Formats: sequence, C-alpha cells, structure tokens
Amino acid sequence: MQSIRLIAMDMDGTLLNPAQKLSEGNRKALLAAEAAGVKLAICSGRMPADGALFALENGLENCAVLGLNGGCCQKSPKDEPYVNHTLPKDSALDCLRRFHQAGVTHACFLQNHVVVFQGRQDVLSRDWGSHWGLPGGTTLTYGGDGAQLAERGINKIVCVDDDPQLLAELRQFFDGDGRFQATSSWINNLEIMPPGVDKGLAVEELTKEMQLTADQVMAIGDFDNDLSMLAYAGFSVAMGNGSQLVKEICDAVTLTNAQDGVAVAIRQYVLGEEMP
Repeated sequence: MQSIRLIAMDMDGTLLNPAQKLSEGNRKALLAAEAAGVKLAICSGRMPADGALFALENGLENCAVLGLNGGCCQKSPKDEPYVNHTLPKDSALDCLRRFHQAGVTHACFLQNHVVVFQGRQDVLSRDWGSHWGLPGGTTLTYGGDGAQLAERGINKIVCVDDDPQLLAELRQFFDGDGRFQATSSWINNLEIMPPGVDKGLAVEELTKEMQLTADQVMAIGDFDNDLSMLAYAGFSVAMGNGSQLVKEICDAVTLTNAQDGVAVAIRQYVLGEEMP
C-alpha cells in the first residue's frame, strides 16, 4: 500500500475504550501519526461537537470531525461545518410518523441539538451523546413540533429499541424507500440518513479536499455504519471487537478497543513499527 496520509476512525467501539475514554496508548499513537504528517479524522455517528470536544480534550487540534455519519463535517474541531446534509422536510416528517406508529423511542439530530420523542421512559441522555450543556457542546430536549424541526434541517433520525424483530421490520421498510439511507451503529438502533450520505462519502470528500487518493487512506471501524468508509479506504482495519461482517471486508484485524487496537494499527501499518 502507498504511504498513509489520512486515518479515518470511528469513535464508539473503536477509538474509545469500553469506558468511553481515549486511552493514553491511543492518544500517544495519534499524536505520533500527526507528528509524522498524517491527517487524522474522527468519523462518527455522534454529533460533531462530541468528536470536536473529545479531540480538543486530548490535544488533537487539527483533527477533522466527520459527524452524524458524514451528515455534518468540520476540517478541524474549531472550524465551522463545510458540509451539512439534511433530510428533505417531507421525508423527515414521514420518517417521524413511521417511528411514532411503531411506538419506538426516536430522536432527531440537528447538528449539535438532539430532540427525543420517547416511546420508552427509561431512555436517558447517555443513549444520544455526551458533553451536554458545555460551551461548544450539545443540547438535549424532549418532544416538539416535527414540522418545525424538519424546517430547521434534520441531519438524521435515530430509533432505539430492544426488539430485534421490530428493528428488522423497520430496516426493511426504510431500505425499500429510496428517499432514505438506513444504517446501524449498534444492534439496538436504526439510523436514517439522507440518501447517499454516509461515512464513505464523508471520507471521500475529505480525501479529495486534501488532494489525496483512496490508496493513501486507512480507515478503522467496528460496526455496520463504518462499512462504507472501510470499503472506500485503500487499507481497512477491523477492530477485534468488530462485527463479523466488518472483519470479513477489511484488509486487517487489530486488537479490541479495550486493548488499544487503534494504536496497534497506527504503529504497525502507518508508522512501520515492529509489534511484539
């Protein structure tokens, strides 16, 4: 493979450990890659502020933040978005009606604002993001006028439920409607995006902006919403804790997120260090 110039990484289950923290081992490897002239990009289903504040807290001030599965992207944590893809108003309202009819808890993501419509009363803010109420962070509200939200611009709509059969039926419904792109970031959710908007598109757009080629990109991920960026990248790495499908399509498998798998991949495949 060509020399890697861009590393695109998922957050949950990948860059962050099971305690939802960036380990010191991963942080040092990221800084070493930056020092070697490699661009870093957090590519997550989370809101851009989540990725941006995680980056700033760990000294990664030049890291690109590709949030909301590529729906809202920044070239660095302090930049304004250069991409903001939203669902058309009618499509967003139809999606909200379908989730309401199904009785599932669902939420609208408007850049860094989440509006939750509860089907279950036990869903807490931790299910939707982090850095609540901090300067430059995220905000959470419950309920509202769907039409007004759609008018403002909804980047994605997510439902969460513990019934796999219900989620499968909803997935089939949205997969059959060309107005939507459906994906999942975990086994208990379904994420609805505008058609064509995914992590693969986000990484491709950033790659072209940097005047690089896909062969110069390494992507690291663990679950279904990472598949498009893993397929785009010239070199793809699955986490040891990743799904079987992710492992099957990737060029390599690293250790788990509890074992600093991102650091191992960076040191082995980007920095060329001998691993024990």
